[in-house]
Amino acid sequence: MYSYPPEYLLHPVPVLALYGLTATDEAKLVDIDIPFDDSVETTNLPAIRSTLVNSLLHTFTNKTDYTLYEASGYLSSNQASPPFRVITVSKDYALPQRSPPSAPNLPPPHSNLSPLSQDSPLYPDGIMTPLWIKKHLYLPSVVVGFYDLWDWSSEPEGASRPHHEVGPLSSQVLIDPIEREHDMNLATEINTRRKYFQDKGIKFAVVIILKQRNSDTAVEERLLSIRKQCGLDARSSFFTIAPGPSSEIQEFINGLYRTLYEPALHFYNNRLKKIRKKKSKLPSPSTMPRPAIDLSSTEPQPLSIIGWILRYDFKAAFFQEMKQEIDGALKSYEAAYGSICELLSPASSQNIEHVNLTAHGNRWKEARSLADCINIKICKFHLYLNDPLAAVAQLNGHLHMFQSYSSIWDMDEHTFEYWAWLSKQYRIFGDVVDAAVHAGYKIPFPTSYLTSSSLGTPGSPLMGNTTNRNIDSGGCNPGVILQHPGFYYHLAAMCCAERRRRFLEMERSEQSNSTSLLQSEKLVDHSSLTIELLTKSYEQFKRYRNGRMTLYLAAEIAGTYYEIGKFDMAIKFFERIGKTYRKEKWHMVLTSILRWSLRCAKELGSWEKAIESLVELMSDDLPMTENKRHDIQKELLDILTVHPTANSEKHPPLIIHMDQINAFVTCQVQIKQQTNFVGTPVDYQITLKTDKISPLKPFRFNAIRILFNNPQYNVILRDNALDDDDPKPVDLIKFSESLSKITEAGEYENWFTAEADLRVFKNQTKVLHGCVVPRECGELKVLGVYLDIITSHWQVELKYDLDKIAKEHTTTRRKWLELSTDNKPVFKIPDGLSHLSTANILQKPPSIDLKFEHTAPALLDELFQLNVTMTSSETEPIEAILCAEIKNSEAIVIDDYIKFTTEEEETEENSSIKEMNVGLINPGESITKAIYLHSGIVTGSRLVNVTIKYNTVGRDIAQYVEKSESLRIPFVAPFDVNFELCAQAEKLAKMSAPDLKKSERWLMVAFIRCFSTWDLDIKHLTIEEDKTFSHPYTSLSLISKIDDFDDQTWKPGHVYNANYLFQLSSTDITEEQTPVPTGTIIVKWKRSELKDDKYHTSIIRLPSIQFQPQGLVIRADIPSEIYLGEPFTLSYTVYNPTKHLADYTGSVELSEAFVFSGYKQLKGRVLPFSSVDYQFTCYPLQAGKVKLPRLKVLASQQQSGEKEVPMEMVGGGISAMLDNNLQQKQTNDHLDPSTSQHLFAFVNAKRKL
Repeated sequence: MYSYPPEYLLHPVPVLALYGLTATDEAKLVDIDIPFDDSVETTNLPAIRSTLVNSLLHTFTNKTDYTLYEASGYLSSNQASPPFRVITVSKDYALPQRSPPSAPNLPPPHSNLSPLSQDSPLYPDGIMTPLWIKKHLYLPSVVVGFYDLWDWSSEPEGASRPHHEVGPLSSQVLIDPIEREHDMNLATEINTRRKYFQDKGIKFAVVIILKQRNSDTAVEERLLSIRKQCGLDARSSFFTIAPGPSSEIQEFINGLYRTLYEPALHFYNNRLKKIRKKKSKLPSPSTMPRPAIDLSSTEPQPLSIIGWILRYDFKAAFFQEMKQEIDGALKSYEAAYGSICELLSPASSQNIEHVNLTAHGNRWKEARSLADCINIKICKFHLYLNDPLAAVAQLNGHLHMFQSYSSIWDMDEHTFEYWAWLSKQYRIFGDVVDAAVHAGYKIPFPTSYLTSSSLGTPGSPLMGNTTNRNIDSGGCNPGVILQHPGFYYHLAAMCCAERRRRFLEMERSEQSNSTSLLQSEKLVDHSSLTIELLTKSYEQFKRYRNGRMTLYLAAEIAGTYYEIGKFDMAIKFFERIGKTYRKEKWHMVLTSILRWSLRCAKELGSWEKAIESLVELMSDDLPMTENKRHDIQKELLDILTVHPTANSEKHPPLIIHMDQINAFVTCQVQIKQQTNFVGTPVDYQITLKTDKISPLKPFRFNAIRILFNNPQYNVILRDNALDDDDPKPVDLIKFSESLSKITEAGEYENWFTAEADLRVFKNQTKVLHGCVVPRECGELKVLGVYLDIITSHWQVELKYDLDKIAKEHTTTRRKWLELSTDNKPVFKIPDGLSHLSTANILQKPPSIDLKFEHTAPALLDELFQLNVTMTSSETEPIEAILCAEIKNSEAIVIDDYIKFTTEEEETEENSSIKEMNVGLINPGESITKAIYLHSGIVTGSRLVNVTIKYNTVGRDIAQYVEKSESLRIPFVAPFDVNFELCAQAEKLAKMSAPDLKKSERWLMVAFIRCFSTWDLDIKHLTIEEDKTFSHPYTSLSLISKIDDFDDQTWKPGHVYNANYLFQLSSTDITEEQTPVPTGTIIVKWKRSELKDDKYHTSIIRLPSIQFQPQGLVIRADIPSEIYLGEPFTLSYTVYNPTKHLADYTGSVELSEAFVFSGYKQLKGRVLPFSSVDYQFTCYPLQAGKVKLPRLKVLASQQQSGEKEVPMEMVGGGISAMLDNNLQQKQTNDHLDPSTSQHLFAFVNAKRKL
């Protein structure tokens, strides 16, 4: 990263070595990262141990590198674990050994990385090498060994632990001799490794891997024995782990880290003491005599005292970083930085000792790289310690130091090397700040520096070299305060762009084309680096919501893309930022962006985008000289007409949304009135207004299209190709009278078209006046206006979104252009604001009167005449249609319908809604039409809606003008009918066996009352029997009737009685008896006042008849005439019409008016469907209405209690009264045994002989 040695930039943490978890535990001494290898061979281990070992190894090695903030998190949080860099080594791992001295009395040789060793890459004058850091990244401060506790499961199959005797002589805990032997061998091995690492000053710890979580007492005893033999502490050096969940494994490792962290720090503290001890033995550079140096010699000189001090300060800082002592490391790095600055200084007294530290030499490059890395460390530590001013001051000081030396090193500001180095420094510092921000660091507000003491801090080389001396004046130099990372990425991008320019300058010069440095620079993609840095800066400024800066950076990115020839990417960025500058009306900036976009479009051959840019550049809002504006218009016309490449093929239509750009022609739409009527012309105006100075020459549109929400009103105006050079400042063109419809098939079929002068001049207002005759109600809206530029290869459509334009001009007054009396156009000010592109089309108010004539109330079943008089108030003849509807507000009545003539065919379907063509009605004329209303069944009011619909004669209008009026007409029934039903019992014939036949006579009387308020002529009244009833056992026949008459006149309230006698018979009385319909009465009638012969028909439904209730009964038969002193026979018949046997007892009640002979008491049984007769001879003693002797019978059926049997007279029975709706009104029931049932007869006086 950054072409610096990664060892110099990473943050070191204590190194922990472990062995016993892999099959090949070998330390890697080359690569920094030791990734966990999931393919480690563990098939020789049991499955449980293999899973545990893999989990341990993965958890130990999943993180090898730490940032400064991650490593120091342990210091501020008790929950975090200490950082360790974990490496895996073999069981027989040994530390690197120094070579023994060549002679017993000589000191040991120096390290192979020391400048004093001839085998060292630093010999003899090197300062530092990354190999030294890499060596310590693989030199452990703590070693952890993993061992398995042997058990019998590790032996081959068949081996098992022997059973020991258990008894008084046995020990408390038995340890198998074989297990003891293995444990002693394990303890010996551990003890050997412990002594080795302790001699090296390295902490050693052991982890015993158990195969089971719950160990028995014998295992605990074995572990205790092993630990004692090894001499390891149970809390800090001897651990056990068994299989378990991953959370327990992670907690075990965290606890292990916490235990071993202090010994690791102690290890590095000892190393730090050795470094400081060596440094203390060095003499002071100021007291050392200056050695005599042969400047003519080219041999490398030994490392100077300042070089050794630099080495020891750097090493001390490294070990302090290992210990996470950031304050101490910062001081050591600052000391090392001061030393290396002295070494790099061309005028330094110390540099005299380094005559071979020549610019661009290897040692010079190493020293400069080390200085840059130390600077990065110092800046990082200052930010960590929350001292942003110190961090920025360190960066600026480092840059100034390099800038001051660069001219001597022949890499000043005129070389690309200088700008490459400066870009790298800003980029790295931006990354440092970004890492701090991600770790939680808050960038201070600029105002917070006003109270801080930052006088004398150097500024950025790119922001000016002045120090921050304006605190008292209320400001601060942005170069000396900490900014967010995007600021430094932008500086890096500026330096990278300058680097490319310097490189191109050197490349063009003939003197430096052969240098290797220039050849290497040719391989660098400068533009990609610049774009990458600008993109990073853009993202940072966007994160910190610096909108203006993001636009500027996007423009820089677009410019960079343009420089490298990526015009497609450049134009995308230009379009993106152009939207904001256009919206916020930064016209000067937008002009530049559009020019750049135009260049990119022409390079790409994207002529559509070029035309869009040229159309917008014609606007007066974009500032430019008159010559340039003239060139813009000429170039637009050239591309559309004569440019060879742009006109090599026919292009699809190009639509330019003028509401989204700065337009040189504005478009407004005004509809004269917002509310209009169907069939009435709606005037509208399209106003085209050009800028004051654009277009410089007359600009001709080939067509103008006006689009409505209803396509049938669309208009296309074509240019009439006039060349009149006398422009009018205000030009009114009325094209409505010359409109014609396009009938040819194509895109504009059924459009209206006309010709007009479509040229526009600068500072001109052209108004196109048109009108529309709407054919239906609704909304009439002008959707858009298109100004078309049509050539042989192009069709450019300038589209105006009227809705958006109206929203932007909500406060402007409306204007309407009209011709004054002297034929000059004058603007009028209608009511309202903004533009009006929408009109509401309503139905025209009707100008017709309706009057009604009728004689209420109406009668059901008649055709009630309603006369409607229509009087037209229109100024023109109209064609009218009359519509009528009748309905009941409570429910739908099927018999409600309408007719317009009484002569309509009966087969025609009746409907409650009908209409008729009235025909032509002239202005002021009145026409009367009759409507016949029919209603049946249900009485009550009917709502009649009458609607007249009409259109003006000769107008092609889709919708009619309508007028509706309603009236209520009451309907009453012409007749009110009540019924009386009387049953007549017949005399029973003598039965020798059960008889299932039965018959009854019913007398029906219909009381028909005239309910009309007018006299009614009744033609006839007849009964119509019901022929639809069919039953296998039951039948009904009409015996006699009294209803025959012809041509009567009934006054209101007149009552007519119709009598009907029916015979109801059944051949099987055991079957269920249903009501039998009797039929209907048909009445033909009409109003007496009407002279026509049209009679109406009313149908009166008759009630149904059903057999009387079946039950045990006593039927009495009395002679029709009884005379005093003459005996007669009184018959009582006990009749059982049921299917159950009846037992009965009876007695005769005496009467003072008669004496009789016969049984006074009787007892018997009557069979089902049978009868028993009893006869009594009576002698009358009194004349008049007297009481007969009554037979009282008590009977029982089906083991039920005795009940009195009811009695009826032969020829008598029940009777019922029914109303018009066939609902029963009252009942005279003679068969109720609970009431007194005395028999009365009339005895005549003695007959004269």
